[in-house]
Amino acid sequence: MLARTILKVASQIPWDKVIELAPSVAERAGTLWKSIKSKNKPHPVDESIAYSSYSAELSEGDLLKARLERLEERAGSLEEQLQASAGLLKTLAEQNSSLVQRIELHRIRLIRQSLLFAGVGTVLAGMIVYLFIR
Repeated sequence: MLARTILKVASQIPWDKVIELAPSVAERAGTLWKSIKSKNKPHPVDESIAYSSYSAELSEGDLLKARLERLEERAGSLEEQLQASAGLLKTLAEQNSSLVQRIELHRIRLIRQSLLFAGVGTVLAGMIVYLFIR
């Protein structure tokens, strides 16, 4: 029953479009990865953020320096996360492309085997009919 459901769902997927679009997905993921990796622009700082963890006794310059350091750390962390996400996206796109190619190979094999078994079944049915007539 599960196999029928899987086959029914798989038969409703437009495999020709999936196969057609898989290389472009992998290519665009690679382009995204390259563009994110090459960007090292400083991120704009939100001036409305206030850090309550610093003492009010510090001078305004010290507060700004501390705030800038925290923002730089946060920006670096976010950039690392963005690069990791882009790398994951690239890997997933490559795996998707590979899976689509494998599925296409299995689909072709299944068609060939179906034709072969249909031919063998036809020959066997013909032989049985021939034996009963004789």
